[in-house]
Amino acid sequence: MSRFLIAFSFVASLTSAAAADRIAPVQHFAQPPTAGASAEAAQLRIAPRPSRDVTRAQVRAKLASNRAANLARFRAYQRKGMFPSNTYTGEKLNVWRDEDGHFCAAATIIRMSGQTALVDRVAEQTNFIRLADVKQGALMDWILTSGFTQGEIAAIQEPMMPVTRNPIYVPEPGEPVNVEPDMRSVENQRLMKVYKQVERMLVKNQKASLELAVDRLMAHRELAAQLVYNG
Repeated sequence: MSRFLIAFSFVASLTSAAAADRIAPVQHFAQPPTAGASAEAAQLRIAPRPSRDVTRAQVRAKLASNRAANLARFRAYQRKGMFPSNTYTGEKLNVWRDEDGHFCAAATIIRMSGQTALVDRVAEQTNFIRLADVKQGALMDWILTSGFTQGEIAAIQEPMMPVTRNPIYVPEPGEPVNVEPDMRSVENQRLMKVYKQVERMLVKNQKASLELAVDRLMAHRELAAQLVYNG
């Protein structure tokens, strides 16, 4: 199997894993009333639990708060200046976590929001994921409740240029990582420039993007309710 086919299998594994994150609700079926039970009691047992509703204003307020927090995390990531190294290919590549344990900007923001287990699971199952391609599962839920649009979080997840002249797409366990200092320095400068451009875009488009984020989350009423009442 080629190294790139291996990468595709990683992406396929995430799709199934992300779907598994959604635990199907337990189905409760109506049962015949026991002897002596009233019709009213039987009705109470099978009555569906009313769903909690939310207003657009409530959802917007929560998303605005999350957007501000995630933007602050993005800025902190830039200040720290520790970026993952693309030692896997000679071309641009989305690297979720590198061999030294450095996470990309998007992964770091999600991790700092409290979703450590989710971020680690993605790294283990599909380390070269593109968030622009995510359609469902726990990652999609996070995007919908982040206050960012999917396009914005995809822009934050800037793919990495190679920082080695001898890439190894699937390194063996314990195999040393060969990072070229000159290439690493050039890539750091490029990423800082890109991140500043993305940050300016996030600030400039905040109002319109927030309304779009509200529109998309309102289409998922249960998730919106979870954000408002439990977020």
